[in-house]
Amino acid sequence: MKKAILMVLLACLTINVTAQNVNMEGSMASTSETKVQKNPEFKGGLEALVKYLNKNLKYPDLAKRYGVEGKVVMEFIVDTDGTLKEITAKDCIIERFNTTKFSQVTEAEQKALKEQFALLFAKEGARVIRKMPKWTPGNINGIPVRVKYNLPITFKIPDK
Repeated sequence: MKKAILMVLLACLTINVTAQNVNMEGSMASTSETKVQKNPEFKGGLEALVKYLNKNLKYPDLAKRYGVEGKVVMEFIVDTDGTLKEITAKDCIIERFNTTKFSQVTEAEQKALKEQFALLFAKEGARVIRKMPKWTPGNINGIPVRVKYNLPITFKIPDK
């Protein structure tokens, strides 16, 4: 199960980072985006991040029962001290589900279930990110800056 998630995560991992302009003290000066010279990083790098996600991510039971797979893009801020803030689910896509089980409920119930699965994936993504240790912050000219970070997390049915 973990290897499947790891392979999918590595294949899908795209990282988008933007920093906010900062004054010389490193605090936010405006909301316009600036190119970060050094991106924020999970302690130990990408491989350590993948290991962390594989160890801590729990596949929602309801999604497992309905054979649902999907991807959630989590967005958060890596602050100047490495803490993670403003964690939100930017996008969630249900990519696959068991059509036999879904055909047993009405179309309205199917829609409600898909929304529920998207919410479950988003909640699990947020839970795991909230548990993360501090990151190494991004910087511009050696000065730590707040950086918006997008992290896609793919949910594949375990033991496939």
